[in-house]
Amino acid sequence: MAIAAPTPGTDAEGDQCVVLGDIGWEGYSKLLKIRGDRRVPRMVYLDGSLLLISPSWIHERFREFLGDFVKVLAEELDIPCVSAGSTTFRRQAKRGGVEGDKTFYLTNLDRIRGKKKIHLRVDPPPDLAIEVVVTHDADDAVEVYRRFGVPEVWVCEASRLTILCLEASGRYAKSERSRVLPVVTASEIHAWATRQNEESDTAWTKDLRRWVREVLAPRHRELKTRIATDTEESSEQAS
Repeated sequence: MAIAAPTPGTDAEGDQCVVLGDIGWEGYSKLLKIRGDRRVPRMVYLDGSLLLISPSWIHERFREFLGDFVKVLAEELDIPCVSAGSTTFRRQAKRGGVEGDKTFYLTNLDRIRGKKKIHLRVDPPPDLAIEVVVTHDADDAVEVYRRFGVPEVWVCEASRLTILCLEASGRYAKSERSRVLPVVTASEIHAWATRQNEESDTAWTKDLRRWVREVLAPRHRELKTRIATDTEESSEQAS
């Protein structure tokens, strides 16, 4: 087993990261058991390499803002949603394991409803995974999501947020607009993730909720009307 030095530039302000090379699936499974129910370190396993992450303050702030962003949108727009948090998703056959900063079930919600455990051999992966980038990159995590067939990934950095949508080819493509939450764009999501209200998170949430009601709700109604009209026209043409 090879141990890489912490990521260059790592300090008290950034995530603490260590890479373990040639660890194998058995070693990864043992480390998961040793960590137990503790939240850290987060682990990303890919092809025998294991990234251990102890998240920083700013990492956790972005993570919470993005998670709350999705939940507020889902609540205000009446979109069924279940948060899977940082659940460990892993499959030996895919040689990968990942714990997203935030993960959500939306379109596949009916397929996991009532389940106490998720087994990726038979159950769907989350519809949306969120990765915050402070010190380390998200390349390995994104590759694991791709192998698992996660439809959409948000990669949030200080300067931008990138939406990756899974294509029919099995590869991710960048998109300015979300597919699982089609009323919102990457730039809008990033603006809210980096907009910190000086008063409190409560004030931030109230501001977000007001924006969703005034800006996104009309957009959402228009989108639903357009989809209904297109569906009706398609049915008429088919008949």
